[in-house]
Amino acid sequence: MLRLSKRVEYGLMALQYLAKSGGVATAREISDAGQIPYELLAKVMQSLKHEGIIDSYQGVRGGYALLFSPESINLARVVRALDEHTTITECISPSGDHDACQMLHTCTIKAPMNKLQQRMEESIGSMTIAELL
Repeated sequence: MLRLSKRVEYGLMALQYLAKSGGVATAREISDAGQIPYELLAKVMQSLKHEGIIDSYQGVRGGYALLFSPESINLARVVRALDEHTTITECISPSGDHDACQMLHTCTIKAPMNKLQQRMEESIGSMTIAELL
């Protein structure tokens, strides 16, 4: 079945942690609490910051914090921010570029897989960080 990348899993875990804490937390604190590799988590946090999902604060009480309430951050936004290639099959690309598929003209499941991809995106898009708490 569909498998999210480690980047997405760790990003969701980090956002869940920030939502539960209700404040600012360092990458090290999140890494230790979730047993997440620190180096990868630091990169994930930078991607989430770049996408405007979290912000970072410097100083003694610095770290990361959510920019929005957990109820307003949908999982689709997080998935897109961390792994733009999450698709049900390899031939379905977010850009619509199907050149890599050798069976493009003879494929009998292309349309149903596109429909399944849409439903998956709608389902993920309707869930929020708040539902992970």
